[in-house]
Formats: sequence, C-alpha cells, structure tokens
Amino acid sequence: MQTITTAAALRTVLSNQSGSVAFVPTMGALHDGHMALIAAAVASHDIVVASIFVNPTQFNESADLDAYPRTPEADADLLKAHGCNVLYLPEVKDVYPEGTGKSLTSTLGFGSLTARMEGANRPGHFDGVAQVVSRLLEIVQPDTLVMGQKDYQQVAVVRSMISQLGLRVELLVVPTVREVSGLAMSSRNRRLSIPETVAAAAINRHLSAVVAGLAAGWPARELEGMAFREIGTHPLLRPEYIEICDGDTLLPYQDGAPVREIVVATAVHCGPVRLIDNRLFAPSLAEEVNP
Repeated sequence: MQTITTAAALRTVLSNQSGSVAFVPTMGALHDGHMALIAAAVASHDIVVASIFVNPTQFNESADLDAYPRTPEADADLLKAHGCNVLYLPEVKDVYPEGTGKSLTSTLGFGSLTARMEGANRPGHFDGVAQVVSRLLEIVQPDTLVMGQKDYQQVAVVRSMISQLGLRVELLVVPTVREVSGLAMSSRNRRLSIPETVAAAAINRHLSAVVAGLAAGWPARELEGMAFREIGTHPLLRPEYIEICDGDTLLPYQDGAPVREIVVATAVHCGPVRLIDNRLFAPSLAEEVNP
C-alpha cells in the first residue's frame, strides 16, 4: 500500500494505474465498520483508495474536533491488511489550498434533507460534509464512492450533491456493521466506558422495537414517543431525537404513505459521547432492510 500526502502526488500515482477506482473517505480511528467498506470496494474494483482526513468544516465545536481520536499508524496497518492500495493522508492546506471558504457546493440546496435530525442539531455540519466530499472526489476522481448506512442522512446529502453537481461517480452504500451487542460500530465508541458501552447497546434494541411496531401497523408518532421515553429511562442515556422518516426526503413519515423506504433514526448521548444509529424498513415488503 502506498501512503500519499498531497493531491498532486495522488493524481500522478492514479494516472499511471489502469482499472476501476473505488474511494473510501474516512476520518480515521478505523474499525471493522470501515473495513466492511474497504472489503466492498476491493470486491468490485481494481484499485481502492482510502483517505484519512479529520475535516474541520464539519465540526460545530472546536473541542469536539480536538477530541476526535487520531490513530494514523494503526489505521494504515489495518487498511493495508484489508487490501487497500492507496492511502491519502493530507493536511488541511492540501485539501483546501484556497481556504475553507471556497467550495463547489456553496450554491447547492438540500431542502428537507438537512432540515431535521442532524441538520437541525448540528447547524452547518452538512455544508462541511458536502464541501469535503466534493473536494475529495475532485482530487481522487474515482469511479465509485463507498459510504456506510450508519450515516444515513450524510449519504442522502452526498447523493443529492452528486446529482446537483452532475458528478460522474457511483455511490455504493454498505450496511451498518454492529458489535455483538448490536451497538453500531463507530470511532466514537472507544471513548465510552465499560458501563456506557453496555448501556449504549440498548439503542439498537429500541430501534428494532420501533421497526417491529411499524411492521405491526402502529402509528409512527406514537412509536417515536414511546422509544424516546424508554431510552430516556436509562440513567446513562439521553436521547436527543428519534424520528421515523421517508427515506428519500427525510420528512416525517405519514402513516400509510406510499414510500420506498422508512428510516428510523436517532441520536443519543451516552456519557461524553453522542451516538447516532438507524434501522430501515421497507413497507412494500413489510420487513426490515439490512437487519
């Protein structure tokens, strides 16, 4: 595996390669969830490029940016072991040579995709996501962009960005990878204490219960309220939101509406860590998607 630190050097390396290119953008602190993205990329492409870049424009609080775990040596070893061909490990000035104020995405509109959930609770976050992903795609120029289902709203925003900018790249979404307990794998999990890790496993159980309720025909708003209250009864968990949405618009799902997919999404504070997760339900099949 080659490790490259500048956009110019990366373009030189990739221009001398042949075959299809898949790109997996990450912020490091890698785990098995990230390796599932790498595995999906390796399985269907000739060249796999991963980036590790802690993007400052998508953090609302400088303290959160400073606290984000950074383990580049271990990350590189993990990527190499799983078949990644190129690691792009840039500095901020390489990703944003003209400063963070300039972006291809500055004139885009995401409408309802950013109006609720993470968009409402983290103002400006998705502007930063769109900015960095568009810039990384400009640098790497892959055939396929690989992302994870856990960040469902982020995927929706990036899909819209690709469409609005007319980018020639396919988006491959890989199902969420979970711990044995059901807790969605996240770089933030390593900041949890043992009791907090045990408590956080309840999040997925409550989401699964909501999906079961949808399958049984329970009203969406009633399910949201029940799940919010039940998560909040745990002394180590503080739910921020739980929403049942149309998977395409991310607007609140209306009972009986003809939608392609329903997403049950949540953000929950556990100790010092804010965790997000989701489960998907297909009404036409009356069953969960990627359980």
